[in-house]
Amino acid sequence: MREFILPYEVVRQANDPDSMVLTFLQSTYEAAANSAQWDRAALDYVPVLKS
Repeated sequence: MREFILPYEVVRQANDPDSMVLTFLQSTYEAAANSAQWDRAALDYVPVLKS
């Protein structure tokens, strides 16, 4: 079993903790989705920008 760990202390000391957590979560999602061969087109949310 693979584990993805982002230590609290690392986030706490980051210049931009929100961005760090978001990047971590996105990368772990992508790793899981690719490994499990999920239907990314059906699962991934793509925001629609209103003009």
